[in-house]
Amino acid sequence: MIKTYQYRIYPTTKQRQTLEAILEACQTLYNQALDMRKKVYDATGETMSYIVQQNLLPPLRHESRFWSSIHIDILQDTLDRLDKAYKAFFERVKKGENPGFPRFKGKGRYRSMTFSHLSLKLIRNIRRRIARLVVPKLGHVKTRYHRPLPAGKIKTLTIQRKASGWYANITVEVADVPKVAINSAVGIDVGLDSFLTTSDGDKVNNPRHFRKSERKLGKAQRRLSKRQKGSSRYCRQRERVAKIHEHIANQHRDFHYKTASALFCEYDTIAVEDLQIRNMVQNHQLAKSISDAAWGNFRLALESKAENAGTHVLKVPPHGTSQNCSRCGVVVKKSLAVRTHDCPDCGLTLDRDHNAAINILRAATVLRGGALVVNSPENPFSVRRYLTGREGSAKPVKSPIDRGTMPNPLGLDS
Repeated sequence: MIKTYQYRIYPTTKQRQTLEAILEACQTLYNQALDMRKKVYDATGETMSYIVQQNLLPPLRHESRFWSSIHIDILQDTLDRLDKAYKAFFERVKKGENPGFPRFKGKGRYRSMTFSHLSLKLIRNIRRRIARLVVPKLGHVKTRYHRPLPAGKIKTLTIQRKASGWYANITVEVADVPKVAINSAVGIDVGLDSFLTTSDGDKVNNPRHFRKSERKLGKAQRRLSKRQKGSSRYCRQRERVAKIHEHIANQHRDFHYKTASALFCEYDTIAVEDLQIRNMVQNHQLAKSISDAAWGNFRLALESKAENAGTHVLKVPPHGTSQNCSRCGVVVKKSLAVRTHDCPDCGLTLDRDHNAAINILRAATVLRGGALVVNSPENPFSVRRYLTGREGSAKPVKSPIDRGTMPNPLGLDS
């Protein structure tokens, strides 16, 4: 199992200038490699492979002192990213989707670099929560070491630039956690009025992080539109806009992981709908709210927590979960505006989302071929205790588990 740990780093002024120059060089290399692939395809009708372009790096580094000063891992990773973009493009073409050909990287659009050959002792001089990170060809970088790395093989180190600063992403290969037996299960139905409703009837309110910051973001974007592009005031305002976007993304991630952790405090199996969110956002009246809820990221958070704890996430088809009666199975047609399920056949009346969550749990039970799990009411944990407060909003719960002009890199015209 591969896990990634992110740490905030504080490079010195000289180190920061070096990192920015490397990112600019990677952007140039990426664009020149993409341009070379396009020209070769137009001339011969064949696509250049990653190996062919990688073989151009040794002569380039031998002839240029600038490119030899950049670690070879970074240059190889840049070409590898372009190769992955090409492969993803052809996969989308085969599937009949909107392909989206790989694009050139604009200024500031290349934000990270990856090293695969690292020091045996990557983290040094640990004093409380401050340590030194050994970065190849850069030296020791001050790091906020807020949590220790697990015992395992360190695979890669990625230095990333965000609006709020610089970060180090360390990937570690650790032993897989064995799966636990299914003793308690719950079905959850995600929505917009309530973020989710469980098959036990508990709800979590939708925090609407983007909606709450929308006015502030719009004001910052209007100010940005009035700045002269390329000026220092434009750059500062653009950073302010980027920080607002990053803050919203951090709020989403924090909420999703804490909610997922709270669910796995009580249940070892969670059943969710396998929603096609890309199709759902075609509804222009609900697209912004659906994107704000970020159901896809929440499902990724559930899968990540389940992988770390050895628990289970089951995906079921979403067809009929909201329309079928959870007691008798009769189809009760209702629009999105109808929030109560009222079955005329068996007389069942309950919340629409609660009814859907029960159907999701039953469908997951059928798919795995097991008996329906009845959760014990004497369980000392209460999902309402972890998930909801007095008004049903999620509580913050910790997881119980654990420069200058650069030469043309590939000899092509810009």
